[in-house]
Amino acid sequence: IQFSIVHTLSPSATAFGGNFNKAALIFLTLILPFLRVHKLPGSPYIEVIWAAVIINIAAFSYYSYLQIQAKLEAQEKGPKILEDEDTDSDNESQEDSTQE
Repeated sequence: IQFSIVHTLSPSATAFGGNFNKAALIFLTLILPFLRVHKLPGSPYIEVIWAAVIINIAAFSYYSYLQIQAKLEAQEKGPKILEDEDTDSDNESQEDSTQE
């Protein structure tokens, strides 16, 4: 599965996905006590871990949001460019026929 994902997605998306999976696993370990193998560190270290996990998940979510927005903008611009090219080619063919 990972092989097909690596070849389908960009390298940055694959790296972010891997980091997100790690952050999600750490998040689950922090929340669910039966997943813990070791005792959690004391303060202030646990607060740093919580902040890092939350920031990591937020960064990946924002990156994904930006990717979706970029794809939507590209889809909106794509048909307009084709319409402009079709209009230009129609105008040229009409000009050629009027000159003859």
